[in-house]
Amino acid sequence: MNNLVYGFHSVSPLVWQSPETIQIIYLDGKRQDKRTQDLLDAANDKNVAIELVGAAKLDKLCGSNKHQGVVAVLLEKLSKKDISLKATLKELADKPNSTLMILDGITDPHNLGAIIRTCDCFGVDAIIIPKDNSANVNATVAKVSSGAINNVPVIVVNNLACTLEEIKEFDYWIAGTTLGERSVSLFEFKPDKRMAWVMGSEGEGIRRLVAENCDYLVSIPMYGNTQSLNVSVAAGVVLSYAKYHTQRKPK
Repeated sequence: MNNLVYGFHSVSPLVWQSPETIQIIYLDGKRQDKRTQDLLDAANDKNVAIELVGAAKLDKLCGSNKHQGVVAVLLEKLSKKDISLKATLKELADKPNSTLMILDGITDPHNLGAIIRTCDCFGVDAIIIPKDNSANVNATVAKVSSGAINNVPVIVVNNLACTLEEIKEFDYWIAGTTLGERSVSLFEFKPDKRMAWVMGSEGEGIRRLVAENCDYLVSIPMYGNTQSLNVSVAAGVVLSYAKYHTQRKPK
């Protein structure tokens, strides 16, 4: 089921920030710890329906026992296919500092969830993923994101190359991360205040047509024996550098 969220780090922020999206919360009736009581109190305060059940039912709902004794059933699926890219871009048109994250070929839901969490930390306005060749936004992604999925819109598009052209029409510069010879060092790159960053998978990187539609290609310098980063870590490096560069005051 795509409309399940489980684990305290994912369910608790939903109760406080978006209680209207929750149909019901199932809690392990045998748990009597503080986190469970705090969640019960918050749900009662927000008028969210709760049912105490056995661990076996939670295991069956999630397909595993990695739910920490709490599962929320949402009224709508987590996938954001109904969010319009153009409408989002129009909303951001007058924002002087804006950052988009575009993901090409991120098929591991744990990586996708970690990237969403990183994007939320650095104030990314929207994340864009392709309909195909991408992990779906599901309960695993929501859990790994630690609630960040509720703060950053994830937009699903049909064609990334065409999407990049549409983004450019709204005055974004597009930088793709790659290890190719044509790339420049991230630390020599001067990001614009309106940037769209493209991250690819660790194995394949960004695809050729996507790379050809980028304004810049940049790479993260490696100084040790290992010559690649996990994509969620790489996203953190890129966004941290960009945020520092665009917010620092001139001397």
